Amino acid sequence: MLNITGWAEEELKHTLKELADLKFALDASSIVAITDRRGIIKFVNEKFCEISQYTTEELLGQDHRIINSGYHPPDFFKMMWKTISKGEIWRGEIRNQAKDGTFYWVDTTIVPFLDDEGKPYQYVSIRSDITKRKQAEEDLKMTMKQLADLKYAIEESSIVAITDRQGTIQYVNDRFCMISKYSREELIGQDHRIINSGQHSKEFFRDLWKTIGQGKVWKGEIQNRAKDGAYYWVDTIIVPFLNEQGKPYQYVSIRSDITERKMSEELLRNSERLTIVSQLAAGVAHEIRNPLTALKRIVRMLGGKNNLYDATEYFPLILSELDRIEFIMNEYLMLAKPQVVKFAEKRVSYMLESIVKLLTVHASMNSIRVVTELDPDLTIINCDENQLKQVFINLIKNAFEAMPNGGKLLIQAQQPDPDHILVRFVDEGVGIPEEVLAKLGEPFFTTKEKGTGLGLMVSFRIVESHHGTLTFKSQSGQGTTAEILLPVANR
Repeated sequence: MLNITGWAEEELKHTLKELADLKFALDASSIVAITDRRGIIKFVNEKFCEISQYTTEELLGQDHRIINSGYHPPDFFKMMWKTISKGEIWRGEIRNQAKDGTFYWVDTTIVPFLDDEGKPYQYVSIRSDITKRKQAEEDLKMTMKQLADLKYAIEESSIVAITDRQGTIQYVNDRFCMISKYSREELIGQDHRIINSGQHSKEFFRDLWKTIGQGKVWKGEIQNRAKDGAYYWVDTIIVPFLNEQGKPYQYVSIRSDITERKMSEELLRNSERLTIVSQLAAGVAHEIRNPLTALKRIVRMLGGKNNLYDATEYFPLILSELDRIEFIMNEYLMLAKPQVVKFAEKRVSYMLESIVKLLTVHASMNSIRVVTELDPDLTIINCDENQLKQVFINLIKNAFEAMPNGGKLLIQAQQPDPDHILVRFVDEGVGIPEEVLAKLGEPFFTTKEKGTGLGLMVSFRIVESHHGTLTFKSQSGQGTTAEILLPVANR
């Protein structure tokens, strides 16, 4: 009997030790509270006091309304009490309020302790702090909401398409279908060649693919063609999405319709082109009069009664003068006639030579000597010849006007590095004050009595559309240098 009692005592000691260890572990890891059957707090551990910021004395004798945050509706607690009153365990997440007013979240398990009749006589609540997790969930929810709002805003305001890494269209939004006039079914599975207008060169798209293929964002303006044959312009941003290896696995293009703006710019360019023609009109008479005078003299000479000349000797001269007239008329018609924008590979030196040839008489009328230093071996560029000629003529015309008493205009074309062509116009004119220099290119800003300021604005836009830059260097009384830096064509 003594042995049995000794064994029972040892078992009891062992059990009490396990219970003590369990209580210690529970107190160290969890927020613990014990209430009677009415919910009056009879015990709290240190972690309860720590998170609630109340002392043990402030908590004992109270109920859990002391830490009620007001976040949960009354039905929430009614259901909780209904569950534990039946002797069932309740689990849930509760937001409480600490003594200093801050909120915290706890993952809660409430265990009813039952008497001999199976009725609860006290409740033990075991909680763990999940405030950081709930905050992370709230942050994630807010981020997802912001992303959803952003997606909605982009979808409503922009033309959106998603392609795989080969460029096959996987998704288009309603605005893409609306502007292209293709249905979603007609677009999915195709690539963007379905809306290719033929406006842009192969080099243009080669550069685009090279950029996004390297995981870089591409920005530019593209003319597309709708299903019904109508053309439209879009300002485009293509964003590569990268995998873990940093390689693109899909591309998202976000576009905005700029057709009206491009039409307005074209009208403005045409208007400025006509302005240039009208301002150079005085030179047209001189340009054509000289060869016409020579032709008339030859015709009279050959048609005279006592003609002793061999007409065949004069045919080369006649043809030369007629070619001169034809060249002049073609150049002026090119400037006056609205042109379809068409990019092609050209040499800058050839363009400048034809312009200088056209303006030779106009320069001599103003006592201006035009000197050219054009490198004949310049790398070709991808450009719209008519537009760039318009820019060159506008800058030359401005240089002429800056030298009312004559002077020298130096025109240079160089290749400062393998990727760029530099065209420079250096005059000996009156120069531009520093405060005026910063405003060049602004609409309707001009230093001329009858100017509009649109010429330089158009020139800036044309150069920008060629992915180049136009800059001016000048000081009052020391002349002006205009520099155009253009990228060479990617071959």
